[in-house]
Amino acid sequence: MGLQACLLGLFALILSGKCSYSPEPDQRRTLPPGWVSLGRADPEEELSLTFALRQQNVERLSELVQAVSDPSSPQYGAFWD
Repeated sequence: MGLQACLLGLFALILSGKCSYSPEPDQRRTLPPGWVSLGRADPEEELSLTFALRQQNVERLSELVQAVSDPSSPQYGAFWD
């Protein structure tokens, strides 16, 4: 299952209003310093969310992209699913 499908499934669960938030035992149960809880959002309100992911192995990814794109490479045209 792709990352996009996982995120869409997560959003569907959150937006359905039928699930309750229950953090995992290792999750913090308090707000970060400076944050204020405003309670639940209105179910009719449209929310825009942005997620940032830390990139790892960017150099290796660049090498792999170059290898599948270079006609002289043995990996040329070997695309992943």
